[in-house]
Amino acid sequence: MNQVSVFYKKGDVVYAPFPYQDNTEEEKERPVLILAPVLEGKGFICAYITSNSNKRSGMLEIKRRDFKEGHLDDGYEASYVRPDCISTLNRELFRRKCGTLRDEVVDEIIQTLIELLQEPPQSPPPPKSIERPPKPKKKNF
Repeated sequence: MNQVSVFYKKGDVVYAPFPYQDNTEEEKERPVLILAPVLEGKGFICAYITSNSNKRSGMLEIKRRDFKEGHLDDGYEASYVRPDCISTLNRELFRRKCGTLRDEVVDEIIQTLIELLQEPPQSPPPPKSIERPPKPKKKNF
């Protein structure tokens, strides 16, 4: 049986198993955006795509018109790329290609990722046990 070899590139949207953020043991097949090939091997750096518009900062909306070929499955008006949620995936995990985003859309997503990586680290909030309760206000009689 002949198998057709598929070549993937930056900007392609493919379906692949992607780990859940809160449970790395489990994964869900979902669309991902290929951001770049890994320097060695068969892997690609990919960003998570979701239809959930929970308005997290940095999420970028993509619509059907943002594709230069193909599109995501019908049923959603828009989807959202999460540049803050990336993973390196082996190309053998890719199930199917559904399209390719326009170059300017991919460039905007990559620029958002670069800005995210350049943000200075934030100090974690102090533990609750160290926080002091506010002082009671003095009553003036």
